[in-house]
Amino acid sequence: MKVKEILNLLETKMSPSVIASTDSAGHPHARFIHIGLANEKGIFFMTSPTTRFYKQLQGNPNIAITGMHQEDYLIQVIRVEGRVRELGEEKLEEVLAGNPFVEQVYPNHKERENVRVFQLYEGKGFYQSLTQGHKYTFDINGDLAKED
Repeated sequence: MKVKEILNLLETKMSPSVIASTDSAGHPHARFIHIGLANEKGIFFMTSPTTRFYKQLQGNPNIAITGMHQEDYLIQVIRVEGRVRELGEEKLEEVLAGNPFVEQVYPNHKERENVRVFQLYEGKGFYQSLTQGHKYTFDINGDLAKED
């Protein structure tokens, strides 16, 4: 399985996924969050600067993402651990475009204008089919500077 296929699966079939971060005391926190984009440049998601999640990302850029998809017999899981950076409003329209939950999470359009995009730009990933035994590891090393 190619990395592009794995990341597409994360974006299209496993979103929302669980993202874990740590607070300033090193305590873990996990939450479901919509994966806006996942491609060769990295994994992109958004949050508001008013959230504890945002503050945790500012304090420690290391996160873990876990997603699962089950379809009949097939059960697939993806796990990624890596570093994120804030992109601000860059890619915001792309990240919002596929998000079916944005109206519920950010019902106030003013609030939505303040969300910020984050990119997991560097990390290690692991794909496993729990029912077929397939396992793949992959790297994420997204560089936005290379984008056309």
